[in-house]
Amino acid sequence: MKKVLLALAALFALGFAGAERWDMHVAWPPANFHTKGVVRFADLVKAKSGGKLEIVVHPGGALGFKGAEILRVVRDGTLPIAEVLMGNVQGDEPIFGLTSLPLLAGSYDDAWRLYQIAKPYYEKALERNNAKLLYAVPWPPSGLYAKKLLKSTADFKGLKVRTYDANSAEFVRLLGAEGIAIPFSELYTALSTGLVNAVLTSTVTGVDAKLWEVTNYFHRINYAYPLNMVIVNKAMFERLPKDVQEAVLAAAKQVEEEQWKNSKKADLASELALKNHGMTVVKNISPELQEAMKSAAKKLWDKWLALAGEEGKAIFKAYFGE
Repeated sequence: MKKVLLALAALFALGFAGAERWDMHVAWPPANFHTKGVVRFADLVKAKSGGKLEIVVHPGGALGFKGAEILRVVRDGTLPIAEVLMGNVQGDEPIFGLTSLPLLAGSYDDAWRLYQIAKPYYEKALERNNAKLLYAVPWPPSGLYAKKLLKSTADFKGLKVRTYDANSAEFVRLLGAEGIAIPFSELYTALSTGLVNAVLTSTVTGVDAKLWEVTNYFHRINYAYPLNMVIVNKAMFERLPKDVQEAVLAAAKQVEEEQWKNSKKADLASELALKNHGMTVVKNISPELQEAMKSAAKKLWDKWLALAGEEGKAIFKAYFGE
C-alpha cells in the first residue's frame, strides 16, 4: 500500500489537472466521532470545491501507517493528508506534546484557549515539515480505566497501564505504575490476557473498545484534552487552484467548530454508555491521589518546557497570565 501511495504522490507532483483525489489516513474506527468528523470534512471539501478535490478517508489505520510516522510521511508527500494525535509526533516537534501534558487544561474552555494560544507555534512547526494545519479537535478528557478502584498511589503498584504517548507513560510511572504502549487494535486482547490491567484514555475510546467487558472502573481524573490534528502536505495544498484551497479551508473551519461541540456530546453519551454497561464511573478522586497527580504533572510540565524552549515558555506565560 505504501508503494501505491508513493506512486500517487509522484503523479500529484506533476501538477493539478482536473479532479484531484487524495487518500487520507485516519487511525480510529468508523464509528468514532473523530472519524465521522473527517468524513464530514471530506464531504464538505467535495461539495465546496464542486468536485474538483475528492478526499477518500481510510479509517482504522487501513493504509498501514503508525502514529509516530504520520508527520514524516505527510512531509515527504507519501501521504497527501492525514489525521493524527498531536502527541504521537512530538518526537519530531516537541511543541506537539503540549496538549497531552497532564492536568494542564481543566475544561473544554481551557483546552480551546490553550489551542488558540499555541496554534501559531503548531503552524510554524508544521511549516518546518512542509505541512499545513487544517483543523484540530480535542478528545474528551482522558481518565483511568482499571479492574480495581484506585484510591491512592499504593494502588498503582503492580499496575500495568496502556498509555498513548511518552507523557502519559511517564505520568503513570511517577505514580508507581508501568506505562505500556499497545496499538488500539490490540487493546482488548491485552486486557483480556493480563498484558495490561488498566488504560489511560477517554470515555469515547472506552466505548469503542467495549472496556466494560475487561475493566470495572473509570476514574474521571481529567488527565488531558489531547488534540487530533488534520494536516496536509504544504506543497500539494499550494498546487491546488485558489478556489479549491479556499474550499478546503472553509470546510476545515466549519468542521472544527462542529467537532469541538461534538467532542463534548460524545463524552457525555459515552459516559452514559459506560454506566449502562455496568461500569462504575468514579468522579471523587481522593485528596492524596490528587496531590500525587499534581506533583507528577508538574514534573512533566518542567520536562516539556526544557524541550520546547522559548516557545513553550511563551505559551505558558500567555496561558497562565504570568
